[in-house]
Amino acid sequence: MNMPTKPTRESIEAELNASEGERFSREAKDILRGIDELEARLQETEQERGLPSAKPILERLANLEMDPNGIDRVGELIDALFNIAEGKQDELPEHIRQELAETADAEISALDQLQDVLDAQRR
Repeated sequence: MNMPTKPTRESIEAELNASEGERFSREAKDILRGIDELEARLQETEQERGLPSAKPILERLANLEMDPNGIDRVGELIDALFNIAEGKQDELPEHIRQELAETADAEISALDQLQDVLDAQRR
């Protein structure tokens, strides 16, 4: 697994100046990388246990005896991603909408704070 790298001044400024589409594109790529990492870990664990890998992800997680609540949560998030990708945000469960709103608020707050730091350094 890759360790997170410390953001550089340039990367912070690029994030502050990025359009909403650019931010969404980066977030989508991050999600896809996470899915690829999950898939690689699943295949490795399944191989170690002699289990097949050619089943739907939720069934595979159940075969590995993962927590049923965690499996339900993964399924819910996958469904939410597909709804968002299809432009069906209005079909998201209220608690998922709330979580997304809280995440967006936190990101905006962090970007505002970074902008304040950069502005102060420029003075």
